[in-house]
Amino acid sequence: MNSNFILRLLGYKINQSIKDLNTLKLLSEDVFWKQQIKKRDKILQHHLRNTLWYGKFVGDVNNLDWSEIPIITKNDLQNFTLENNAENHSIKQYYFANTSGSTGHPFSFWKDKPCHSLAWAKIQTSYADLGISISDKEARFFGHVKNSVRTKIFEATKDFILNRIRFDIFDVSDTKLMGYLHKFKRKKFGYVYGYTNVILEFSKFILKKDLCPVKQFCPSLKLCIVTAEMCNDENRKIIEKALGVPVFQEYGASETSIIAIENKQLNWGISTDRLWVEVVDENNELVLDGKTGKIIITDLYNRVFPFIRYEIGDFGSIKREDSSPYLLLKELKGRESDMIYLPSGKKSPGLTFYYIARSILEKSNNIREFRIIQKTLNTFKFQIVSDNELCQTDKAELLEETSRYLEPGLIIDFELCNKINDYYSGKIQNFFSELNQ
Repeated sequence: MNSNFILRLLGYKINQSIKDLNTLKLLSEDVFWKQQIKKRDKILQHHLRNTLWYGKFVGDVNNLDWSEIPIITKNDLQNFTLENNAENHSIKQYYFANTSGSTGHPFSFWKDKPCHSLAWAKIQTSYADLGISISDKEARFFGHVKNSVRTKIFEATKDFILNRIRFDIFDVSDTKLMGYLHKFKRKKFGYVYGYTNVILEFSKFILKKDLCPVKQFCPSLKLCIVTAEMCNDENRKIIEKALGVPVFQEYGASETSIIAIENKQLNWGISTDRLWVEVVDENNELVLDGKTGKIIITDLYNRVFPFIRYEIGDFGSIKREDSSPYLLLKELKGRESDMIYLPSGKKSPGLTFYYIARSILEKSNNIREFRIIQKTLNTFKFQIVSDNELCQTDKAELLEETSRYLEPGLIIDFELCNKINDYYSGKIQNFFSELNQ
């Protein structure tokens, strides 16, 4: 069954959203930017008038230029979530989710369905430009929740609707990786999608075993899209050699969907049709001409959650593309994650700890920031910024989830902090390993 038909039954007007995005491509550069500026100013005024928290946050905006509108951080939006409980909103009207927690600042958010429909449409049009259609089956190297039967059923249903098969990425031992390969022999996958580090581990395994490229086992395979962590040129070559197909990088966030994606020329096209993207320096002053700074994003269509000049948590640079209304992402820093190495010899991606912490994050607003550091093979430090000390029940649950996702017998030391520095070992992710320092 066509996934767009099911999404339409759920209230998402995907086909109309695709038409709207394609219409923008036909506009001249001058007309395009004038229209997007109007949308930018319109969404600002909408939230100033209709979102009480945002009006208080911004204060007096008379005669303010756009660049003077206060930047929103993840900590700010944690407060918005607290004041505007998602339970007061109808699931029939809105899409609900949590941030991935990849930068250690978790919060809940929601979108109105027209906004989320445009996000789905952007995914489909971007993938279509690379040669992927909704009929192509996805091999999805992504996480999944283990402790909730209801959530597992929901995710399995979603995977079925969206024509994808999810690989268990929490264990990347040789036995598991060989199991991955057998799936490619049995299924007609159109493309691979998922965490860079996991797909890289799979690719290294194939090359280490001197196996044929995956495309020889799965001739229907067209390409690979990596996300969540950066993929340098060396790792891209490894993945392409092992899979036998080209690799493209996607830069996105659960809050905003695709922010930028590489085209066939490997240029990062920014989603300026849905987002207003800026870069600012440490003083929150706009920087131009490819200079590096903090990436700031405004969702032009989200009318229920104020992603207005939102500091996404990444650093990079942008530049105008010649003869096109679109911007290019020239550089993206951060978005790295170490691997977890365990006493049993098992390996798991660092993002596993988001799924471990998720059980606490979804039921409590106590944790404001977190970072996990692997000190030894069996010892981890869990740094937390919270309003209150974690109770023993929450600590016990985190230990239980660690055993479930990784393995039993691991030790977690909890450290309550007033502030967590942005960087650790030159990176800005929430999990780091000291084993290879």
